[in-house]
Amino acid sequence: MNPEHPTIRGTAQNPDIFFQNREACNPYYLQVPQAVKEAMAKVSKITGRPYGLFDYVGDPNAERVIVAMGSGCETIEEYINFASKKGESLGLVKVRLYRPFDNAAFRAALPASAKKIAVLDRTKEPGSPGEPLYLDVCTAFMEAKEAPEVVNGRYGL
Repeated sequence: MNPEHPTIRGTAQNPDIFFQNREACNPYYLQVPQAVKEAMAKVSKITGRPYGLFDYVGDPNAERVIVAMGSGCETIEEYINFASKKGESLGLVKVRLYRPFDNAAFRAALPASAKKIAVLDRTKEPGSPGEPLYLDVCTAFMEAKEAPEVVNGRYGL
């Protein structure tokens, strides 16, 4: 061991120190959405394809909206485009940044007309009251003290 070249091996932290370290990283997580927005703006400038933390497609006055993330969004968007030609009023919120989940940005992406929301997850969490994306969407509305009807579902497993 040399004090001029310190190293650390096999650390152990008591629960109180571990918890302090977990809490100390919170300010950095709070900065992530803004950093991602800035990175997405750079990508958009290069590619010409705009991306947001949450992207909405569909009828701007839709009362029924699906919330999903990942590759399933492309299929859902195709259906929304097809259904709109038949007179249906639907929308889709594509989740681009999941964690940390920006509640305000999520609510801002939804049309004010949304009354029924179906949250589709591509996972199953046994013993949980709902899947992760569904629970985050519910929390976003609980914090805003406004709540359209929100249901959850799973696909693609």
